[in-house]
Amino acid sequence: MIINTDQIKVLLGSDVPAVQIADETGLKPRNIQNYRKGAADFENMSLTYLAGLQKFYNDHENNEEDKKMENIKIKGIRKAVGEFNKWQGAARVYFDPSTMSVWTNVYSGPGEEDCYDDPAITQIAQKATSRMDERDDRITMRQIREAVAAALVEMPR
Repeated sequence: MIINTDQIKVLLGSDVPAVQIADETGLKPRNIQNYRKGAADFENMSLTYLAGLQKFYNDHENNEEDKKMENIKIKGIRKAVGEFNKWQGAARVYFDPSTMSVWTNVYSGPGEEDCYDDPAITQIAQKATSRMDERDDRITMRQIREAVAAALVEMPR
């Protein structure tokens, strides 16, 4: 990967939330904020941070699909991502198109799930079915946006 410090500076100067960058890169939002505010010296940024920020920039820059997905307002997305990523066990993310909201339900066992009366409520992500190696699986806001977009496309009109 080629690291372009000018592009990273553009990203750090953008209005993309530090939490979103952190969720998708695994970097710490506090450190991203420190670079943005000048509390940490850009010249001393580690290669890990440079590579993570460059990947984020490459994944999002000039991507028309991302821009369309960003215009979709999804309630509860940040909370759903946080709960899903923190839980080390079975978890499922659900989407309700009538309220354009998502949420995470966590379970004590891999076979558990919720059944909703509304057939429009759909599961869009899950982890820790019956495999221990899935319990630490993570999801990003981008992946939820993509799953919501796919669910909206599949819905009957």
